[in-house]
Amino acid sequence: MAEDVAAAPSAPPAAERPAPSRAERAHASSYYSRFTVAYVLLGMVAAAGIGALVVILTRPAAVQGPPWSTFKPTGSALEIERQISTQVSSEYKSSTTNRLVSVFPGPLETTGYRQSGSGGQTSVQVPITLIAVQPDVSTGKHSLGDYTFFHPDSTVAYEMCGFGDTRQNCGVSSETGANPTALLHREALELALYTLKYVPGTNAVITFLPPPSNPQAAATAILIARDDVTSNLHRPLARTLKPQQVLTGVALPNANNVGALTASRLYTSNYQTLPGDGTAALVLNPAATG
Repeated sequence: MAEDVAAAPSAPPAAERPAPSRAERAHASSYYSRFTVAYVLLGMVAAAGIGALVVILTRPAAVQGPPWSTFKPTGSALEIERQISTQVSSEYKSSTTNRLVSVFPGPLETTGYRQSGSGGQTSVQVPITLIAVQPDVSTGKHSLGDYTFFHPDSTVAYEMCGFGDTRQNCGVSSETGANPTALLHREALELALYTLKYVPGTNAVITFLPPPSNPQAAATAILIARDDVTSNLHRPLARTLKPQQVLTGVALPNANNVGALTASRLYTSNYQTLPGDGTAALVLNPAATG
């Protein structure tokens, strides 16, 4: 039975194997070349990555520009507004020791009157739900209906109160020898710049100036929108308003900047009750023509 099993053919000796053809050698050589190129490319990429990492780790840190301001408030929006009002008002003096005005941030609202059950009137605080700013029509570029509207939620309001006599509540004393109008405009501008820079979500700042010494004159306010001072918010504050420890109005620094940014943004104000919900609109008219 063993004889019936055919013996398996043995492999030919190595010497008897046929040599690879020229095509086979060329094919193998092309694969070898491709792998060699791939390994070289991988090595170059790795070397470049290592070199870039070394440069990043060894080069000096990028030089940062100066901060926008040395004073930087922190905390909630209301805390920031309070810090700004305190800091800025401390810089403006009616003398070397007395502040020109106190500054208070507060909600946008006005006083309204409602009929009481007894037939009298009761004063109530009415929220402002719309701010309408009328342009200066004297230039001929605008008509009376070209209002710009601001939402109270993105508008921060400050109120200035001076230390005049009791007959002129919150007025600024005219006996200081300073230039209160120029000082107040500069202070309003500084309040606006700090607020637009550091209070999130703010698109406009309105500062109600103290009542004028002339009781027949209308009270005024300065409204500065973010679009009005975009470039000033991208360069250090000192380039717009030169820092001063005491400002008394005798020699007002940066008077040209102050005038350019506030003169056309001075308004008289009035309030109009809105139909339906009983809230009010704050209407601002240019002071030069209002």
